[in-house]
Amino acid sequence: MQQRNVGERRRRARYALAAEYSTIAAWSRIDVRNLDQAQRHLNESATYVGLSQDGPTETRVRVNLSGQPLSMLAHQRRNGPEALAAAQASQASSAARRDPFFDSPGQVRAALAMPPAPSQPSVPLGIDFRISGDRPLKRTR
Repeated sequence: MQQRNVGERRRRARYALAAEYSTIAAWSRIDVRNLDQAQRHLNESATYVGLSQDGPTETRVRVNLSGQPLSMLAHQRRNGPEALAAAQASQASSAARRDPFFDSPGQVRAALAMPPAPSQPSVPLGIDFRISGDRPLKRTR
């Protein structure tokens, strides 16, 4: 019976290690802009962390899967709806609900993923703020 428990712990430890390495591999793929492989590594990482049933590893990997990298990945792919959904998922995570430190990046990502507002007339940078009828100011030396 004890032999079986050791085997189970080793198996879970291997899955935890695979989850960590898959997450690292996803980040390296994101860095070189190989976004399809990054998505596959993130999916693998989610599978491995579920099989590992290891709390600390799950927390670390879930933070990496909590929407921040997924939102960034969707933003790089120019997929606005997916980026917004990932950012909102990040905001709904338990870590974000408990700690503003984890919530603030999700809010930024959600704001970046929002579609732009209808264009409004812009103010030219060289605008002249004189009241009509005023004479231009003269420079004095």
